[in-house]
This record gives sequence, C-alpha cells and structure tokens, in this order.
Amino acid sequence: MKSNKLRIGKIVNTHGLKGEVKVYPYTDYPERFKEIQYLYMENSDEKISVENVKISKNMVILKLSNILTIDDAEKNRNNYLFIDRDNARKLDEDEHLIADLIGCKVYDVSEKYIGVLEDVLQYSANDVYSIKSENGKTYLVPAIKKFVPVIDIDNKKIIIDPIEGMIE
Repeated sequence: MKSNKLRIGKIVNTHGLKGEVKVYPYTDYPERFKEIQYLYMENSDEKISVENVKISKNMVILKLSNILTIDDAEKNRNNYLFIDRDNARKLDEDEHLIADLIGCKVYDVSEKYIGVLEDVLQYSANDVYSIKSENGKTYLVPAIKKFVPVIDIDNKKIIIDPIEGMIE
C-alpha cells in the first residue's frame, strides 16, 4: 500500500540565528522545495508553512513557521520532512519514487524469485538497487534499463536481467 506522505528531506543542521534549518534533500530536484507551501515533520500531522527557501551547494535552507529560534532549529535536527503524495512532482513514464520501489519483489527474466528491493543507493552515474534474498544475501544491481527492463509498481514487481556473476 502506498503511503500518503513522501519523505522529501532531513534536517541536518541549523543555519543562522533566526531558526532556519539546513535540509538534505531526498530529491533529484532540490528547487522543488520552492514550490512547496507546507510540509510535515516526522510523526506529526500538523501542516507547517514554508516561509522561505534557499538552495546552497545541493542543500536546502528552509525557514519554517514552527521554528523561530536557533534553539528550536537545534531541537529539530535529524527530523525527517514529508509532503502529501498529492503534492509530489509529476514523474515521467520511466521515473519512479524510491518510496514506491522499496519492498517490490524482484525476479529475473526467467521468473526466478531473487528477493526484495530494500534500498536504492544514489550515485552520480546511476542509482543502484540493493536486493535482499531470502537467505540474507544482498545483491547490487545498477538501475539501468539493460539490467532492469521491467518495473511494475502497481503489482510491486521488478524484473531484472543480470549478467553472469551479478546474482550468485
């Protein structure tokens, strides 16, 4: 079942004395924060207004309505930030949210069960899928069309076409 909220970042530090926070964005498009009017803190359903957004060296500096001082900002360090799924950016046909990929069952092209996608590692060249087998072994598969020809989010199923030695 898809979550109604999507994690979009993590408060990693304070910024200045007036309660701004430095956020590590969980998006390929940090400028997206400039389009957000409100968000949620971890374990809360309270809408928090986004008052100001700056982008600095792939980090996002946010001024949030509920954080007024540097002490407030410090108390919220390491909190995750969320938006409603309805407010997510529209994706291209071949794009998927990591939140939707996690937990998908992974099979090879012959329909042999490999395991469950447990993480997506993000690198500059391409993402890498971390797949955990039933025996606890972890397989790393580059998330490119050559190795991952089918992603079926609706059925929580991924088909991979590994080269020799990738899955052993």
